[in-house]
Amino acid sequence: MFTKEEDVIHFIFKAFHNQRRIKEDIEMVYHSIMVGAMLKNENCDLETVLIGYLHDIIEDTEYDYDYLKVRYGKDIADGVLLVSEDKTIKDYKKRKRKFLNKLKKASDNILMIELADKLQNLLSDYNLYLKKGKDCLNTEARNYDEVKWYYLEFKKLFNDRLSCNMLDRFNQIVEVYFEE
Repeated sequence: MFTKEEDVIHFIFKAFHNQRRIKEDIEMVYHSIMVGAMLKNENCDLETVLIGYLHDIIEDTEYDYDYLKVRYGKDIADGVLLVSEDKTIKDYKKRKRKFLNKLKKASDNILMIELADKLQNLLSDYNLYLKKGKDCLNTEARNYDEVKWYYLEFKKLFNDRLSCNMLDRFNQIVEVYFEE
């Protein structure tokens, strides 16, 4: 019988089966594992770590809030929902602004999950950034300036509310990418 953490890890491997991170050409589940590991390294509580592992499930897989609620309970499902964007909003800045506003009201534990997510995304892009420059940072944003705006908004939010090693790392890489 799996522990809860083992069950979550097993589940995310199944949920992200055959999905890849395009820029790195690596399995998508790598990102979720790294987010959970970063949270464990910051000594976050188990629920926060589990939400970290699961943070992209609603956005990027066939599994929804109700499935998570039945499988892992309301608190974990609510946490995953809090770190999920509303993908029905197609305009990048509108969707990101709504997401940032939602996070401003969230607990510090939820912000820690988002910090780990954003840090891991930036770390994953680092080698590509060294080769191709700032335009490699664009994903669904129209241009570098939109990505810069988004990460600098996160920087303000995180620095207003959090203090941890991950935040120091995040600030360092944001400076490299967006503030040189």
